[in-house]
Amino acid sequence: MRALLLLALAAVPARAQDDVFDFFREEAMVHVASRRPESALLAPVAVDVVTAEEIKAYGFASLPDLLRFRAGMDVICARSADGNRAIVSARGFSRDFVSEMQVLVDGRSVYSPFLGGVYWASLPVQMQDIERVEIVRGPNAALYGSNAALGVVNVVTRKPGRAPAGSLAARAGDRMHATAEAAEAGGRLGGLRVSHTFQQIKGNPGPAGLGESNDFLHSNKLNVRALLAPDPRTDLEVLGGGSWQALGIPGVVPVQRVEHVENFQMARAARRLDGTGAIEAVVSRAELNVVADPLFAGTVTVRTYQYDAELLHRFAWADERVDSVFGAAWRLTGAYSDQTFAGQPAKQNEIVRGFTHHSARVTDEVTAVAGVSLENSQVGGLQPAWQASALWSPRENHALRLSYAHAPTMPPLFNKYGNYRLSAPLSLSGNAELSPQQLSSWEAGWRHRALEGALKSELSIYYMEIRDRNFAFIRTPGAPSVVSYDNRNRAAAWGAELSEEYAFAAGRAVFANYTLERIRDAKGPTDVFRTDLRTGTPVHKVNVGGRAQLGRGFGVSALLGYKDAYDANSSTRGTRMAVKRSFRLDARATWSPRPDWELFLSGMDLLQPYRVEWADGTVLPRRFEGGVTKRFGL
Repeated sequence: MRALLLLALAAVPARAQDDVFDFFREEAMVHVASRRPESALLAPVAVDVVTAEEIKAYGFASLPDLLRFRAGMDVICARSADGNRAIVSARGFSRDFVSEMQVLVDGRSVYSPFLGGVYWASLPVQMQDIERVEIVRGPNAALYGSNAALGVVNVVTRKPGRAPAGSLAARAGDRMHATAEAAEAGGRLGGLRVSHTFQQIKGNPGPAGLGESNDFLHSNKLNVRALLAPDPRTDLEVLGGGSWQALGIPGVVPVQRVEHVENFQMARAARRLDGTGAIEAVVSRAELNVVADPLFAGTVTVRTYQYDAELLHRFAWADERVDSVFGAAWRLTGAYSDQTFAGQPAKQNEIVRGFTHHSARVTDEVTAVAGVSLENSQVGGLQPAWQASALWSPRENHALRLSYAHAPTMPPLFNKYGNYRLSAPLSLSGNAELSPQQLSSWEAGWRHRALEGALKSELSIYYMEIRDRNFAFIRTPGAPSVVSYDNRNRAAAWGAELSEEYAFAAGRAVFANYTLERIRDAKGPTDVFRTDLRTGTPVHKVNVGGRAQLGRGFGVSALLGYKDAYDANSSTRGTRMAVKRSFRLDARATWSPRPDWELFLSGMDLLQPYRVEWADGTVLPRRFEGGVTKRFGL
């Protein structure tokens, strides 16, 4: 793969040493891997970082689009029966709601306690607010608790600057239009940032690209972030926001409309101690209301809520050869629904967790890392999680990593306690005896940096086993029938992830990555939805891309992705579809006549009129967009 990158650049004039883009010279720092700032080169897990500069260069319009072209990520454009518009997983096991992956926004969990997974379109986070996205592939439950078995995605948003600044942006295309505004101001003691986004999407066409489907999205999002720094060592932050969505659900009769209303509040206090130590306390609250009208048997309303409190202490000792993290967390999650919890509409789960994580430099070349978490909850009882890694750096800018991890996944509240009559002959019923899934993972990785950090290489190989895997089965056959959930399955997955990135000049970079994923399970296609894990994930995926500043304010970027064929299974619809192998090509051209202005034109899915990715039959057409951004206070 490196050879392909170098051949592609053979015609490019040799760069001067001073022209290397500074960001690529400096190794990216990540926080999500060990709950402390560290070099991505020496992180004890497979980690990837997407920066604000990359988001701007490639024009990513949503978090799923941003994650789609990363190694080891499985992203599908889908429509669940209650309005989820994307499926995002790491290392396979894609389905309507991915219970094994934790997603954080500024460290706050946005995982849904009701069905699991994340309502991506409804997240109260905006693309213009993102500073970077940190992606961990593989278990990190020792630091983030249950439901972090396949990976962790941490979205880090911008802090307000000290000088007044702002931006206005508008974009429109053949199927959508959107506006975005942001303003910030501050001084020596802190600042305030406020942002808003409005988006209206016409939706995708009907089957075979004919006519129109009920696939609209109307969205408003608002975020506020205030920072107070009374002294150089102390930060006090208050964050809040909300999102309001109206969505159409295609392929459901009668015509279905869903509304999502979400809000959150969060406060953080951090105090830096002598050396590299710090104490951090965080409290947060979040609420999501979903109204689906009608949904099969009638209108369904669900209210979910989550309260969090966490205290964290990190410090270095033994002449700073050992970095340690100690923490304790409390969480209360719940869901209320007269329809899906018929007879007992209020369900909740209280979680208490303690964790510790340590990294020790045994020698100048060898680092040992270990972490453990102990979590007690109403849904899963007492559950331990642990992980250990050994890193060997025989030479500068080389790192070999070996790791093992064990992580549980708690069943969602609906799988545990649900009681919903889907239609006259079919009911969905939870299983109060459902136990947590148990994942064990063995992994080897290699990272390399060359050409003064301009060339980045990474290879990861893994093997995972999942015991007590949850799946749906027909508990009482015949009519009427009852579908419930059980732990009678066992699955295994293995694969490899290879990525290369080369920044060959200022503002110019190319990348390529390849993902191999193979899955087997003990049951095969025997559950009520005929789900077959063995064919539910593409075996091979390849992504390539590049971006370049051409001079005189012009810039271009392109992304090309390939997926093998796979079988898509929708649990909320009870449908299955064979999805053909596909390519996706996105391209973007920009022009900045002045530093504070940018105009762009982009095209998505340029290789075919339309394609399909999921069992709901949602058609993804070729799309074109254009827009302008004006920045103030530069």
